[in-house]
Amino acid sequence: MIVETMGRATGWVAAMGGLAGGADLIVIPEFPTTMDDVIAHITRRRNSGYGFSIVVIAEGVNLEMFGGHEANGVPTTGIGGVRLASRGVGNFLANRIEEHGGFEVRTTVLGHLQRGGSPTAYDRIWATRVGAAAYDAVVNKSFGTIPVVRGNAIELAPLESVTGGQRQVPRDIYDLCASFF
Repeated sequence: MIVETMGRATGWVAAMGGLAGGADLIVIPEFPTTMDDVIAHITRRRNSGYGFSIVVIAEGVNLEMFGGHEANGVPTTGIGGVRLASRGVGNFLANRIEEHGGFEVRTTVLGHLQRGGSPTAYDRIWATRVGAAAYDAVVNKSFGTIPVVRGNAIELAPLESVTGGQRQVPRDIYDLCASFF
């Protein structure tokens, strides 16, 4: 089963969702892999007696990792870029696995369905706390700051500290995901 997640050019949703959901392999843009690696992994699982594999792939993965190519001149970064989900990396990977032979593959694209879950009480409390901190910042004229969660507390951080570029999945998070493969 191939599960394609949203997330633009980073693999946070794929990494965290795959880790929480028990994925057998997680493919994200930050740590490229090859088609040979994917095939070796699912073959190793099948040879170990597992009749299935769940592969989570982030929509922003570069198709060249799997022997494909990006369309010429198609922007794939930034808010004004193409919808990365329209590239179909999940279907592309599924087709490449089936071309290898011996595997039946199904694909699902979660897209914005991932945003549709009901919040837990924990989620609602944190959202309320962050919202209240934002309100307090405005009342106190703390412009140029943003409430952030650090540890178990909410702090005001300089706005530029959260707008300095894309936040990539760090190696230790990826290694944690990979430790369960």
